[in-house]
Order: sequence, then structure tokens, then C-alpha cells
Amino acid sequence: MASFISAISFVFLALSFSTTVESTLVPAIFVFGDSLADVGNNNYLDLPIGFKSDFPHNGIDFPGRIPTGRFSNGFNGIDYIAMELGFVKSPPPYLSIRNAVQMQKGVNYASAGSGILQTTGNGTLTMATQVKYFADTKRALAKIFGGSTVNDILAKSLYCFVTVNNDIFAYYSVTGAVNSTANAKFISNLIDEYLGYLTMVYKLGGRKFAITGSAFLGCVPYIRSRNPTGDCIDELNQLSVQFNAAALPRIQQLSNQLPGFKYSYMSLYNLSTIISAEPDSFGFKELKSACCGTGKFNGETQCLPNATYCSSRTEYFYWDIAHPTQSLYNLTTQFQLYGSNSVVTPINLKQLIQS
Repeated sequence: MASFISAISFVFLALSFSTTVESTLVPAIFVFGDSLADVGNNNYLDLPIGFKSDFPHNGIDFPGRIPTGRFSNGFNGIDYIAMELGFVKSPPPYLSIRNAVQMQKGVNYASAGSGILQTTGNGTLTMATQVKYFADTKRALAKIFGGSTVNDILAKSLYCFVTVNNDIFAYYSVTGAVNSTANAKFISNLIDEYLGYLTMVYKLGGRKFAITGSAFLGCVPYIRSRNPTGDCIDELNQLSVQFNAAALPRIQQLSNQLPGFKYSYMSLYNLSTIISAEPDSFGFKELKSACCGTGKFNGETQCLPNATYCSSRTEYFYWDIAHPTQSLYNLTTQFQLYGSNSVVTPINLKQLIQS
């Protein structure tokens, strides 16, 4: 009798996992990355306050005005992608999960401050750790639902990568990006590491990859606040341009080598230049200063409880010293899903999901 009940329970769980497909456009979402994608993993880590956002005024526009650990006044880009695909919000942060059943619609491994390189973001969940946790997730799910079912679900799921910005920040802070030969070598090595992690996730079952490229790093409020002129730092922006230009052909080459590997690459840098050219068309009035912070451009300190914050948050590009407002996260998702090749290539996210 006990074995019969166990068998019935297994069938029920397997069916509940597989039927996720019926209500969402993908069965699950797995997220790897940094503060642009973190939904609370760093809440569980012993890190300096600069790596955390689980305090006011973060989350002021989140349901219940809760500071969840998102670096936003509300939702972030992963939340909006998840909503567009039929989920309520981002999958849960890995470190909050207490049983494997909580993983069946996906997991968010992203950790603020982390990067591709092991040396980036000391104490955070590095990309190596995040990919290891994904392997652990697969094993845990296979124990409940069976290896064959899990392999099928993973092949149909979406894998979001939002990273590299902290690696570029760290490199610039040490070198100033003054040597073009060293810059090119750094970018090449960074892409080598990145492709290695994409390949690992592919070998674990991933097939559909939503990859977010480097951002408008030289213009974030923190960087402007440290520049005596208040202008963007061109050398930092140029590193972003170099990374995006070099990464695209390498990822395409990887796609050609790995059967079934499909991807959509979003250039945050290109999107930022489009918005900056006509901010009014997108509803933005303030592109330089952060909504929440202190000092020059509100970019000298992060959004702490004693910081001031703006009331017209939908009109601000930046929420804090380096992160978008909820409005920009939402707009970015719309471009990622439905945009043209000027922003997302070779196909947009909607086409990737349908492929």
C-alpha cells in the first residue's frame, strides 16, 4: 500500500510540474546575474550594506511597499519578463528556498555585486557558484519528478543571464582602461569565461538563453558624481561598447557549435542611447540624477533610509547610484521582448520563446 501511495504521489507531482506549460509560455525561468536581476539572495549573505537593498526606500512601489532585496523602487527586469510569460513575478531567490517543490517554476540565482570572474564581488554568489546551484537544482528536481521529465522541462525553459557590468567596473577602477591592448585582452578573457558558463548550463539542459549585454556604465549617477565635470566617463562606456561588439560573434559561434543552443542578446548600451536621444518619447525627464540618494546627482551614496527620494519616479531613468527605476526596467523588458535588431539580436525574446 505504501509503495502504491508513493507511486500515485510521484505521478501527481510529475503532472503538476509538466502542466506548468499550460499556463505560462515556458515551464520555468532560471536566472543568473548581478544586482540588475537579484531578487533577494544577498539578503541571506553576510555582506556590507553596499551589496544589499533590503531596506527602505527600496521597494517603495513594490506591492506592500516591501524592500525585497531588489535594487529598484519596485519590480526589476526579471519580474517583468516573468509577468510577460505568464508568471506572477521572478522565480524565488535560491537562498530562500527550503524544498525542491519551490523550484519547479524556476529559480533566481542572481547576486548583487557578482560578476563572471571569480575575483568580482568578494562574498557574493559568483557565476561559478550560481551555475553550481543550478546543477544542484537539477539534481533535486530529478529526485522528485524523474530525470526524463526534468530534462524535457529544462530544454523548454528560459535561461536569463544579466551580468558582466561589475567585472567591467572593477577592471576600470584598477586600470582606468588607459591601455588599449590590455583592454582588448581583458574583454577577450571575460568573454572566454562567460562562454564557459553558458556551455555548462547548456550541458545541464539549457537551450534558450536570454542574454543581457553591458550597459551605459560611464553615465550612471555614481560615476558622474565622481567626475569633476559631471560628464559621463567615456573610457568606461567604451569598454561596454567593446564588450558588446566582441561578445556577439563569439556567442553566435558558440550557438553554431552547440546543437539546439538558441539565444537573444539585448544591448542595454544601445537601448540607453536610443532613450537618451528622445527621453520625452519614453516618458523620462531626468536622465542624470538618481531618484534616491545623496550628494551630487544623488549618486554619492546608495538609497539608504535617510536618503531623499523623488516623488515623480516614473520620470526618472535611475533609481539609485547605478540601477534603473521600475519604469526603466519595464521599458527595457518591452524592448527585449519585442524590439528590433538595433537593440536585441539575432531575434528578440518573444521570437526566442516561440522558436
